[in-house]
Amino acid sequence: MKARRSFFRAFFELTLRIIFKVYFIACHRVRVQGLQNIPREFDKLIIVSNHASLLDGILLWTYLDIDLKILVNRGRARELLLRPFMQNRYTVQIDTLNPYSLKGIIEEVNRGTALLIFPEGRITKTGNLMKIYEGAGFVAYKTGASILPVHLENTYNTVFAKKHPGRRLFAPVTITIGTVRPALDLDRIQPHERKKEAAHVMYGMLCEMFYRAHYRESTLHAEFVRRCGERGRSILYKDATGAEVSHRRALMGALILGRRFASRGGRNIGVLLPNLCATALIIFGLLIHRKVPVMLNYSGGGTSLGHALEIADIRLVISSRAFMERIKMDPAVFEGRDVVYLEDLRAAIGLRDKLRGFLGAMFPGKLAKVLPGEPSEPAVVLFTSGSEGVPKGVCLSHENIITNIWQALSRIDIGQADYILNALPVFHSFGLTIGVFLPLFAGCRSFLYISPLHYRIVPEIAYEEGCTVLMGTNIFLNGYSRKAHPYDFYSMRYVFCGAEALSETVFERYARVFGIRVMSGYGATECAPIICMNSAIENKHGTVGKVLPGIEYRVEPVAGIDTKAGRVGRLFVKGGNVMMGYLKNEAANRKFLTEDGGWYDTGDIVDIDESGFVTIIGRLKRFSKISGEMVSLTAIEEALSGVFGPTKEIAVMAVADARKGEKLVLVTNSRDADLKRARDTLREKGLSDLTHPREMIYMKEMPKLGTGKPDYVKLKEMLANG
Repeated sequence: MKARRSFFRAFFELTLRIIFKVYFIACHRVRVQGLQNIPREFDKLIIVSNHASLLDGILLWTYLDIDLKILVNRGRARELLLRPFMQNRYTVQIDTLNPYSLKGIIEEVNRGTALLIFPEGRITKTGNLMKIYEGAGFVAYKTGASILPVHLENTYNTVFAKKHPGRRLFAPVTITIGTVRPALDLDRIQPHERKKEAAHVMYGMLCEMFYRAHYRESTLHAEFVRRCGERGRSILYKDATGAEVSHRRALMGALILGRRFASRGGRNIGVLLPNLCATALIIFGLLIHRKVPVMLNYSGGGTSLGHALEIADIRLVISSRAFMERIKMDPAVFEGRDVVYLEDLRAAIGLRDKLRGFLGAMFPGKLAKVLPGEPSEPAVVLFTSGSEGVPKGVCLSHENIITNIWQALSRIDIGQADYILNALPVFHSFGLTIGVFLPLFAGCRSFLYISPLHYRIVPEIAYEEGCTVLMGTNIFLNGYSRKAHPYDFYSMRYVFCGAEALSETVFERYARVFGIRVMSGYGATECAPIICMNSAIENKHGTVGKVLPGIEYRVEPVAGIDTKAGRVGRLFVKGGNVMMGYLKNEAANRKFLTEDGGWYDTGDIVDIDESGFVTIIGRLKRFSKISGEMVSLTAIEEALSGVFGPTKEIAVMAVADARKGEKLVLVTNSRDADLKRARDTLREKGLSDLTHPREMIYMKEMPKLGTGKPDYVKLKEMLANG
């Protein structure tokens, strides 16, 4: 009798799986990636997945083909319409209000039941991951079960998801199955923190699966053509001139502008323009015609710009007469090179060009194709800030940028309802990747503003446009907070700070005045640019968040700096987002590609805690050796931030000293600053006497880079020249 019941049950399940597969293939064109990763033999197994629709459990039961049970909420299981699907032998119910119900779940896993858990405990409302309940991680830790992570892509856009615009009856679905992970090892964590840490580990697995499921080899221009064709009239970019372009118009505009340069100027084309819709369209237009936009940094002056033109072999520059006048750029810098002005370009576009652009948008043909090897070819060239020397040309491939976009989107829930306000210049990697490229992949809008220094105007734009995401450096965010009305950021969901440390003054002001938590991130131009970031789900104040999925990292000890049992050292990273290399810099490329095996040396000293949160101690080049000990100049600057007034600036420099090797000099634009107050502040914050500046210099205007950061190279020269 028992054998007969087993036969009929197996027959019933096989029939049911066939019926479901017919439906899923016919209506959702389901694709499954990683079937080879499904374990056929296991002792204890927990399957974890994101949860975006009512279909998710049935999908995984159908395609994983494992004798599994699904963990369901007892309250939902009692609902009339859901009762037949949630009260049967294929489910295990949990009472989320009763912590003791976990005991039964643990016993179920220990008996050898493969358990499917949706750690979010609910269907997502954002399309991205929501918070992870600690119970799921606790069950995994207590049972010592292996974990099989899975990602369900696009079930959020089916009619079985929470109601939102864009749901479709026949939305395609992809199931990505990861590799089996070993049981959670949390012995290094304090017992009272293990439950929380288990949830963090599980969240990290799901983030990594999100990234791996979404990233596919492609090019920026192929994605631009495809996504613009799909999204039609929805707005992509807007700027301060009143220009507003939909996806459809953006594609037409890019094709029209790009065609003008298809046979001109060699492969590398210089772009010297402010944040405008036209700038974004020119970038994509060049990419469509297999040109490489070289984003020229106009903030460093003529010498740096001339150096960039030389090492990038630029014969043609696209600029604007009005912009050249505004930044007071000497045209002699471009001597021997062709310069095409935006004003002339617009005047030359006729009906024939528009017709060809329209037809090209309708029938893109080979322009939308990805050629073999093209994802690993150069997409853009950017230049480092030059804060510690001559700016280096960084060559980023399509793979680098697309990888970093999906890495970032695995942690932050930016979607179609969002509106990014980007005032960071597009020659800055943060401004280019997040302000221009990411909106295309996330399906959101981006407002491109011409200057981050307009402290009154940027908050006003945020208010008028109803922007939801703002990014900037600490200096720029401080400027906005001083000029903004408390209601200007009423619609803002996220404010991100990068490129420099977030000060306590700025963090507290945004929290107190605007009710917004500013989140820090960290990156480098060479990494396209984001390496770490805090998010709404995982956030630790004082850190720059956790390293993004798909990025390996290691910490190497530095002589003279306490390693704190391996936590502190020089950070090296490796991943698909790390650059191809530097332009015409054989020595640096040999070290990066050959000697270091593709590991990028960030040059930063970091502290990584047990949970993976990264704290930046400072750049190695900004450490000074005083009386035989290494002292972080950045740490001193952070400790003194805001001491002489919220708008006053400081920089700590090390100069030669006959007695101690080096001495510290405090440079500030505050006339009221005094050394005693600075030393007392450092002492109160627990810094040793070695960190106390010996001298103070008043400087009316501190030299700065285009990102707002201090220009330490110029500052050092000024101090050396007296």
